[in-house]
Amino acid sequence: MTARERGVGVPNGLSRRRFITVAGSGVAGGLLMVACGGDGDGATTTAGGTGTTGAAGAVPSTSISSITVGYNNPNRVLRAPLYVGQTKGFFADVGIESVEINDADDPIPPTLAGSYHVALYDSDVLYDFEDKAVQGGDPQGLKMISINLGSQPLVFVANEGITVDNLAGKIVGGGREGMVNEALAKFMLQEMGYNWETDVDFRNLTGGSDDWVTTMLSGAVDATIGFPRHIPLAEEVGGSALYQDFLNSPQGGFGMLQSKIDEDPNFPVAWNYAYLQAQRYVKTLANKEEVRSILNDEFQIDFPDNAWEVFDLDATILSQDLGFDPAEMDEWLGFVAPFGNVREDIPWRDYTDVSYLHQAQEALDLDPNPAADLSSGQELIDNF
Repeated sequence: MTARERGVGVPNGLSRRRFITVAGSGVAGGLLMVACGGDGDGATTTAGGTGTTGAAGAVPSTSISSITVGYNNPNRVLRAPLYVGQTKGFFADVGIESVEINDADDPIPPTLAGSYHVALYDSDVLYDFEDKAVQGGDPQGLKMISINLGSQPLVFVANEGITVDNLAGKIVGGGREGMVNEALAKFMLQEMGYNWETDVDFRNLTGGSDDWVTTMLSGAVDATIGFPRHIPLAEEVGGSALYQDFLNSPQGGFGMLQSKIDEDPNFPVAWNYAYLQAQRYVKTLANKEEVRSILNDEFQIDFPDNAWEVFDLDATILSQDLGFDPAEMDEWLGFVAPFGNVREDIPWRDYTDVSYLHQAQEALDLDPNPAADLSSGQELIDNF
């Protein structure tokens, strides 16, 4: 029986699409055609444009010229705007001349210490932290200022000989404790018909997703949560993907302390303006070879074959305007709440400020998204 049939943790309106229909079927062919909407030359995406500055308004600028960004996600495509933005001059255009990228596992301590000007947060992590701080009488002023990751792939990979039918009693990796991937791992196990508490040996793992899969390939665990780029790695050793699915969800975005915003209220506007252009540049698939070249040649960041094979799919995860649909955020947080990531009916709107995003969108001649009161929005990503 599936989790949906048991009524466990499944959102009522969240869009779910099976993006690879046959486990272990490979990702190089049909997946990429599906991911780019069947466009045979793969030269376009739904982002439109090439990230050039719009003519609707003056380019915002900030007095903060040197920044540190917290971005602990190893996915090459998702990280690419940080590097493309430097090479193409998007950051320099708004006065940000130096960008240092930090990969701390937990972005909260360095953010609170003032070390990060802006950081990528799982939306549930930011909202849960600030909500608990407010409930405890010590609000920290942590705000979500934009959403850049608008979708969530669901992948569970396994070593050779491990199947859905014989997973009982096996050691399975559930990602880092307390993070959204732990909830997703438990959900996928439920969908496969297993109770994560009693049917398998569920273990939390340290580090990022690449570390989890490395742990699996070493034989320390039999199966683990992963991402599309990890499927070829499992298949190379005779393994496969046990579960593959996809959620449309505003699962990650940029957070800032209000105290940092107060140092220069133009900074979050300038950041969103520059990052939005860089992200749209990455999403434009005609630029993918140049994106890889920027990472390889200018920043000495390798782009392994398994990651390159799913470039098109990963690019769909990136939001086109850094906006999101508040209804989908309601659904997303409702999905993770039963797993303990946030409390039920968390008032996440109290910890979100899209006013700076709206200024950046207006400067780029984009419609404001979402609405200022967070009552409505539009998810612009057409995943397939």
